[in-house]
Amino acid sequence: MSLQLSPGPTSLDRLQSAIARMQSKHAFRRLEGDSPEFPAGLAAVLITDDPQRNLEVLDACVILPEALKPLGDQVSRHVAGPDTAPALMQQFGIARAPAVVFLRDGEFVGSLNGIRDWGEYQSEVTRLLSGPAQPKPIGIPVRVAAQGGCV
Repeated sequence: MSLQLSPGPTSLDRLQSAIARMQSKHAFRRLEGDSPEFPAGLAAVLITDDPQRNLEVLDACVILPEALKPLGDQVSRHVAGPDTAPALMQQFGIARAPAVVFLRDGEFVGSLNGIRDWGEYQSEVTRLLSGPAQPKPIGIPVRVAAQGGCV
């Protein structure tokens, strides 16, 4: 009798599973391409990376949906996988993932980097979403899609 061992899921496999769960359970839209368009209104964008480099990425995939839950449909939810994250990190001046970028009508409102204490995370999300638009760290334009559409 021989026992055959198969490799477990890779860190990218676990991230893909986490993103799929965010899409199916929490209405996140996965961003594609280098210059995604965002819908009018409030938007939260989770920027991910290979969890092999930073395990907090997988934690963010669980925490952000819960932090946004009290806001209901007031905020559109988006997630950038490792394929689209580098362009968004450059666009919004993000040094490392995970990070959440907040937009209002396509204008940069602010960002949260890394994982924080739950209470701090919730209060920062509320503060950023209720505050005024801020200058983007890097002057690259963000395109706003027509109402109801998102890429």
